Amino acid sequence: MNSHTSSPQSFGLPRISPTWRDERSHPVVLPQVEAPSLEGLSVTLPSPQGFTSEQVQERFLELARPHATEHHRYPTEHIAWGDEVLLNIAGYSQGHLIPFSLRTGEWLPVQPDPLLPGLYETLVGRSPGEGLVVEVTLPAEYPVESLRGTPARFVLQVQAAREVRYPDFESEAFLMAFGRGHTLQEAMRDVVRQMEDEAAQLLLVQAQQQVLNQVAARTRVEIPRELVDEEIRRRWSTSEGRSASELQFNGPEREESLGAWLKDVDTRAEVEHRLRISLALGAICKRDGLTLTPQVVEKVLRDQAHAAGLTMDELADALRAEPRNLARIDQVAWHLMAVDHVMRRARIQFEGA
Repeated sequence: MNSHTSSPQSFGLPRISPTWRDERSHPVVLPQVEAPSLEGLSVTLPSPQGFTSEQVQERFLELARPHATEHHRYPTEHIAWGDEVLLNIAGYSQGHLIPFSLRTGEWLPVQPDPLLPGLYETLVGRSPGEGLVVEVTLPAEYPVESLRGTPARFVLQVQAAREVRYPDFESEAFLMAFGRGHTLQEAMRDVVRQMEDEAAQLLLVQAQQQVLNQVAARTRVEIPRELVDEEIRRRWSTSEGRSASELQFNGPEREESLGAWLKDVDTRAEVEHRLRISLALGAICKRDGLTLTPQVVEKVLRDQAHAAGLTMDELADALRAEPRNLARIDQVAWHLMAVDHVMRRARIQFEGA
């Protein structure tokens, strides 16, 4: 992998080059970016908090889920609380498709969802293979601000359903397979320790994001609208666009789905913010003379292999089969190196410290 010849200006986003071609517009010339100062970067994080018994129980069940058995329900059986269902979902409000509402091929638990009150409750007593329309009122916390408090209609197709049967958590067989202690109490304590480690890691991620937000605020650059549009199209095509294809939506329906994403104010702001960070990190790499080291690339490769459950040899074979993946590894490596460089200049402290 010739990492040193790649551009440092692509960080988990589409590869940024001197020009960016939107298939519906003329090439976009990227603006020149002056690397922002890294002096005085500082964030204060909240002190770590404890966990409620409900949170511990929920995490325990998540970790124990691979040890549960499944009973797939027949079309003559009824769906019950705690089941998992494979759904196709499309939501409509005010006569239009709700942005981000298309979902296909996901197993979801049958339990209340505060953002969609009454939706999953309606599934109890239904049967696999059924189609239904559910009327709900979107709550004040709904992510799409313009739709809060409005009536909505969700079209659901229940592809399949399964009952999840957990083992006896105090049985010797489960505890041995779970590998977290010889008793249920020991296993629960180990789960809490893992939650504490995850919470600490999350605080570090929050610190990193706050520092990058400060870097973005110091970066004076106007992000071309076409660049934002193209990044949103890329996101849509790998998520809701794929669901639209699976649901065999026609041209106008697909355009409506994409158009809702392109018009969503929060989505545009978040994408523009990420692009600003990406451009800033690229400029910092150039100004500070950073070069990609083999150690950083190896770390990315090992993380990718671990996430995919592959050995390093198997990952290498996969990369050779799909050369596009090499560029992705390169981008992530540049990103990790640039973020580490920025974080070394930042001061991190906790409230009350």
